[in-house]
Amino acid sequence: MSGKIRHFYEFSDFRLDAENPSLWLNDRLVSVPPKALEMLTLLVRHHDAVVSREELLETVWRDTFVEEGNINYTVSLLRKTLGEKVKGELQFIQTVPKRGYRFIADVREVVESEADEKATTPNLIADSSDAIPAGEPKPQIRWHLLGIFLLGLSLTTSFAFWWKVDERGGLAGLSVAERNVRSVAILPLKTLGEREINESLSLGLADSLISRLGSLNRFAVRPLNAVKAYADDNDPLTFGKELKVDAILEGTLQTIDSRLRLNMRLLDVRDGAQLWQGSFDETKTDIFQLQDALSLQVTESLTSKLNQQERALLTKHDTENREAFHSYSRGRAFLEIRNIEKAIPEFQLAIRLDPNYALAYTGLADAYSAHALFTSSANAEFYNQARALAEKALTLDPHLSEAHTALGRVRYLHDWDWAGAEKSFRRALELNPNNVKAHQFYSRLLATLERTQEALAAAHKARELDPRSADLAIPLSAILIKRGEFDEALKVVTAAIEMDKDYRMAHRCVGTIYLLKGEYAKVIELGNQHFPNPKETDFAWASMLATAYHRVGQENKATQMRKHLTGLAATDLKALYYLAMHFSELGHADEAFAALQKCFELREERMIWTKDEWRLASLRDDPRFRELVQKMNLAR
Repeated sequence: MSGKIRHFYEFSDFRLDAENPSLWLNDRLVSVPPKALEMLTLLVRHHDAVVSREELLETVWRDTFVEEGNINYTVSLLRKTLGEKVKGELQFIQTVPKRGYRFIADVREVVESEADEKATTPNLIADSSDAIPAGEPKPQIRWHLLGIFLLGLSLTTSFAFWWKVDERGGLAGLSVAERNVRSVAILPLKTLGEREINESLSLGLADSLISRLGSLNRFAVRPLNAVKAYADDNDPLTFGKELKVDAILEGTLQTIDSRLRLNMRLLDVRDGAQLWQGSFDETKTDIFQLQDALSLQVTESLTSKLNQQERALLTKHDTENREAFHSYSRGRAFLEIRNIEKAIPEFQLAIRLDPNYALAYTGLADAYSAHALFTSSANAEFYNQARALAEKALTLDPHLSEAHTALGRVRYLHDWDWAGAEKSFRRALELNPNNVKAHQFYSRLLATLERTQEALAAAHKARELDPRSADLAIPLSAILIKRGEFDEALKVVTAAIEMDKDYRMAHRCVGTIYLLKGEYAKVIELGNQHFPNPKETDFAWASMLATAYHRVGQENKATQMRKHLTGLAATDLKALYYLAMHFSELGHADEAFAALQKCFELREERMIWTKDEWRLASLRDDPRFRELVQKMNLAR
């Protein structure tokens, strides 16, 4: 019976498999991007004939509009891959001026039948009836020996794969699929011209692609917060190593009249190899078509096959309104830099432009929750608005991970609905395991519920997904402080300050750790560094300094700082909670409980840490403390 016929092309020490596109150097698979492999196959099939640039564009890039510069780039890449020049002379691809390219190496076409290949394979277990004379007992097959043989074969194969991975820096001989890319960073596109206009679009495209790839649960995808610091003068491979990813997508964005032009490339951070490159040219009105094409091509360059559900996730449109998308992107960009005042009107505009834009409702919910966290007055109004917006988003799209996170955040910080919050965070992570915010707030919830090991696992997962985030140091350090691991907590926040030297929360956390360690002189030193004018001291440092001055016997300064803190607490609920902690450290239980009761009634979000707050330790044996904890459903 004849088998399937397969065609190969051999030239020099290379073999090109045209049926299952791949290039081999002797017995080693050579990594070649898909478009470069298509070009090589076309040139080799027409060897000694000139292939025009027009034919290359129509055949290799038939579904994509690209510049002719892509041809030059791909030819250069092929020449480098083939080790083109020997003694300065071309031996594979020749440029024919004004006409195209010609493959000039000697090519041998090889035709093989799969049946022929099988026929040459020895039959390891022969038909015993032909070998054993009649009347003689048939020997038993020694299955244990066969098992040993198969185990040895398996180990040999594994060793061969390891050897293949290890040679030439580890990855040079592997195809994209064999490289086992498990983590990816999508960088904001470098903008060419109209910088201010294009920057929000660049972030919007990156955010959309991050969300789409993250929802597949095939790769760990770094969040927008991790990549937004990427600047035009950064080296993408160096930045990728800082992000601890296997692959990184970078490119440029340019607007020309009414068109958007993107040039993209996907790089393996581990050895610098280019895994894919593509160019896109669309009208500004086709932004969603651009998102779909980009999402599919990038993902297909990393994985062998996508199922129907995955394709649907990659081409999901949160809105069909281009202006609403741009407004949402601007709002998200403002929110990422904590500019809440500018973020809110952008999200509101996106909702007016498209009342069914679930993601815009989620963005506005996040903005109101952030506003509540930083406001000096009662925060119920902002949290109520955030809850309503998150619920509206889920009505429009029940499968939106970000909306479940937004709702869980309100349930945790304001409603103190621990079961409801956990349900929301778990659902968010089911829908998108790369949702860093969900991991972050889930870790805080688990710590509140005294499920410390789970809390640490969630906190470490968040930091694994976003290793450059200073923000993520705070929940992790809070868990470590809760466990009494002050030195470890100090290492975490010190590293955060190295990433963001102006991060106030991290500096506060350092002061808190030194206060809990009893190093009051250090607290005073740091407080005076941050606030040379005592009258400008914020509530957190005022609370710590008042206690530190009291502990070292500087009562005049302690009293001065306490009065300053009391003045802040008259209008700021957050300052009132810090005043309660200071009263506890003074042993003034009645004043401390009066402040905590008011914080409880107005649902100050810092109350969620009350049960295990070290600075409230003197109150724990008081029946009023147990009653307060029970009211919050946090009793043991």
